[in-house]
Amino acid sequence: MNDLDDIMFAPTSKQEVERMVEKKSVKKTPAPKKGKMGVGLDVGTGWLCSAGYTTPTKIETIPLRDCFYSIDQEMFSKSMFNMGNLKYVEHGGMVHIVGEDALTLAKIQNGSSQRPLAKGVINPSERSAAPILREMIRSCVDPYKKKDNEKCVFSIPAPLIGGGDGFNVEYHSLSLSSLINSLGFDPVPLNEAYAVIIQSLEKADDVTGLGFSFGAGLVNVSFVYKGMSLFEFSINKSGDFIDQQSAAACGTAESIINHIKEKDLDLNKLEYEVSPEERALIFTHRHVIKNTIQTVVKTFASSENANIIEPIPIIISGGTTLPKGFLDMFESELQATTLPFEYTKIIPVKDRLTSVAKGCLIYANSLEKG
Repeated sequence: MNDLDDIMFAPTSKQEVERMVEKKSVKKTPAPKKGKMGVGLDVGTGWLCSAGYTTPTKIETIPLRDCFYSIDQEMFSKSMFNMGNLKYVEHGGMVHIVGEDALTLAKIQNGSSQRPLAKGVINPSERSAAPILREMIRSCVDPYKKKDNEKCVFSIPAPLIGGGDGFNVEYHSLSLSSLINSLGFDPVPLNEAYAVIIQSLEKADDVTGLGFSFGAGLVNVSFVYKGMSLFEFSINKSGDFIDQQSAAACGTAESIINHIKEKDLDLNKLEYEVSPEERALIFTHRHVIKNTIQTVVKTFASSENANIIEPIPIIISGGTTLPKGFLDMFESELQATTLPFEYTKIIPVKDRLTSVAKGCLIYANSLEKG
């Protein structure tokens, strides 16, 4: 971790920052003229997403695929990249294409893109992760900045059930705080699933519910009672696990499995009337859902702080929930399980890719108002 510390907390000159990000290559979003204070930022394994008020009532978001693809500087043509509006970062003698273009370029060249985050936290095995992530975050949050030291609430995962090598939420939170602070914001961490509940129940009389955020690296779970988080945890079987296990089961590349999952998958189909890839995806989705529900039951049983005495809503969000039929499969597994509590209904968040960022924004604005 020393290499990451050296990169993360080393002073960065203005000239170095300008070299790291070629500003002409980024499509700029016009700065909002009006709007409430605060910025929300979802720092996910699969996506970054920022949220800000552009009017007193209107929220806009900027999503950015959380990945990069590195090429040698000899292959780099600045004029061509700027013409194509490609986002990129120059660092360590390499040019790192970021966002959706990184994924596309990796597929074209039959390679693999890298991620600055892995399993919910900053990737300790990627030496360039911190400086690349910093500039990706800058492109997301700068369009919504209205003053110096504005509150920027960013998402963090909950502690991992069972722990895990390289998974340190506190270090991850401090590292992100340092990156965001260096961009002129006042950073505040917030649990990802808690943010989902805040966004979903913003206009409700009572902010009480059990929230699930199915991300790429983790499933985050939070139980909130009247605005207070009574417990929160994360599970390391989610979107990436589905891709890895499905690919291994049918001998197919993960990139192909991921493409099928995001474009064509229907979890309502019968397992033996679909392709081997779809069949593997159906089985692994069911496994992830069952594992998540069983972990919640065990956690409730062992917790002294969570005795639910009245039915509560269950809020579902996250990119892994997007395939058709996911909610049906989740509810089916839920009904087949003996739960230690009763629930009123399952609430699927309307826009599951931006709900965490919007929840963080609502919280940031409440902090700005004191």
